Amino acid sequence: MDYLGLFTPDTGTAQQRLLTARIGVIGLGGIGCIVAQHLAAAGVGLFWLVDDDRVAVHNLNRQFTYTRSDLGRPKTEALAGYLQAVRAGAVSVGVRRRVTTVGDLAASLPHDLDLVVAAADTPPGLPAVVADWAALTGTPTAFGAVGVGVGLWGPVVDPARGGCWSCFERARRARLTDREREIEDHSAEPAPFSFGPANTVVAAMLAHDIVEYLCSGTCPTLGRRAALDFTRQQITHGEESTCTCPTTS
Repeated sequence: MDYLGLFTPDTGTAQQRLLTARIGVIGLGGIGCIVAQHLAAAGVGLFWLVDDDRVAVHNLNRQFTYTRSDLGRPKTEALAGYLQAVRAGAVSVGVRRRVTTVGDLAASLPHDLDLVVAAADTPPGLPAVVADWAALTGTPTAFGAVGVGVGLWGPVVDPARGGCWSCFERARRARLTDREREIEDHSAEPAPFSFGPANTVVAAMLAHDIVEYLCSGTCPTLGRRAALDFTRQQITHGEESTCTCPTTS
């Protein structure tokens, strides 16, 4: 609990916020399962786990909440068992569903979660779908992903504080060069390979920011994205975006 003093002087209240937090995780792969692992270890005890996949042998090089004994099991079921082993009393609601629309999320998650983690790498437009649902429900959302040579976490978007994904993306895209925009538009598919340490460090940093946000209401990636260049071991933070939507401003 002493570590929470880095986030707020009221560590008792901060710990209670973690203990009572209700967290949704969309995508239980190399980012999502590790974020859930860290949140459970920090004290979070109530999760909604959304994924339609089963544990496969090629997952085991980076999805460290699963073992060979889990092969063939739904990830929702395997991760729920792991989280309960890490944190006694942890409760997980597993939802086996591939999310492609706002309706899928409405059928999968309650509207009163404290935060949703968007960690699935398919379909390519999923972050926007999650963001649309979050805007409708007023749910804070955190995003994370790993590409070839770079890891991204954030932004943490809180609709109650005037933030939205659409304005963040619009501002971010406006800062790209024409060449960067062209490359991005032709790189919508997820990375063709994954590396355990890369996934783990990004998931851990995302979890760190989520814990800070739950405890204090703010974190380094509130309204902006962090990027880790693995080849240079350099972290950069994008500019904080300002939402101009009339429905959220």
